[in-house]
Order: sequence, then structure tokens, then C-alpha cells
Amino acid sequence: MYPIHINLSGRTVVVAGGGLVAHRKINDLLNEEAIITVISPAAVKEIQEWHAERKLTWIEREVERADLEEAFLIIAATNSKEINSWIAEQTSSKQLVNVVDQPDLGNFIVPSVVKRGKLILSVSTSGASPSLSKSIKKELQQKYSEDYETYLDFLFQCRSIIKKEYPEKNRKDLLTKLTDRSFLYNEEKQRAYKQELLKKIDRNLVNEPINE
Repeated sequence: MYPIHINLSGRTVVVAGGGLVAHRKINDLLNEEAIITVISPAAVKEIQEWHAERKLTWIEREVERADLEEAFLIIAATNSKEINSWIAEQTSSKQLVNVVDQPDLGNFIVPSVVKRGKLILSVSTSGASPSLSKSIKKELQQKYSEDYETYLDFLFQCRSIIKKEYPEKNRKDLLTKLTDRSFLYNEEKQRAYKQELLKKIDRNLVNEPINE
């Protein structure tokens, strides 16, 4: 398996199935700004509510081949192995397909994920042990706290300033300094460093070192 992160914004995603497994898959997709269509004769309460809130479209019937033709990504999550297998057979080699109960029939699997803002940590055992994936995910959740969300925003903002405004010869040292762990849990220090970067631009002192 080749690990990648895909931008689904504006992409058509079809989820076949409306049960708890489909619900988990959809829950992870909702923040990706994808155009989600759920096709299932029945759906759990949350999926119905998302449909009512126009976060997705729920079509209340069995999936048909035509439903899959324009999809960029397809998740076969019905409670029938036969239907899931049939869905995989109908898809094009140019589409992304995940078959939840028979991963070998699709061309991608969904790993366990920990998100902290811009930080995304993915764990997969390639189907060898989902339980181990969950265990490692819990370890990562504990190790990488919510502080990383603010820290990554700080890194992104400062990196953008440095790459745009500072001479190339100074960038490496400035970017390396940003990864000092003392910034991680200290939002005041983050603000001070960012302000110092901006002040030096205003004063045309970008060639001088920054005092923390």
C-alpha cells in the first residue's frame, strides 16, 4: 500500500449503506467538504439528520450501477457481502473504492487517524490487526495533545512570513528555530516570536537575528 492524503473538497463521494459502519465512514468525511451521497433503503438516525441538515444527500433505495458512474470515491458499506462485492465489480479502475468487509476487492483502505489541526497521523496494519491499529491510535492521541493544533497554526503562519519576507540565506535557521519544543506549550512565546518576525519586516531588519 502507498500511503497518501487526498483532498476531497468538491469531489463526489458515494457511500452505499446506512448502518453504523457507514455512519463511521461518513462522520470522517463530513469535514472534508466532499459532496456526499448515501444510498440505502434505511439509515441510522444520524445519517437522516445529516440529510435533513443538507450535509449530505440520502437516497432511500438500493444502490444502482448508475449511482456509481460519476463518483470519485466509493465506499461499499452495506450489510451484504454480495452487494458490496457487486459494487466493487461495477466500478472503474480510475475510481477509488473501499469495500469495508472485503478490503481486497477495493483499491484503498481507511487507516486509523489522529487529527490535531493541520497535523494528521495515520496508522495502518494493512488489515493484519485492526485492534493493534486502534491501540496505537490511542497512544498517539495521548502523546500528541490538542496543543499541537495551535502549534501547527503557529508554524504555518511563521513559515509563510519567513518564506515570503526573509532572504533565503536566513530562512533555514529561522525555520529550524520554530521546531524548538519550548514553543509547543507556550502560546505567549509563539505570539512574541511571530510579532518579532513582523516587526523586523516593518523596520527592514530581516537580516538581523531574532531575540525570543
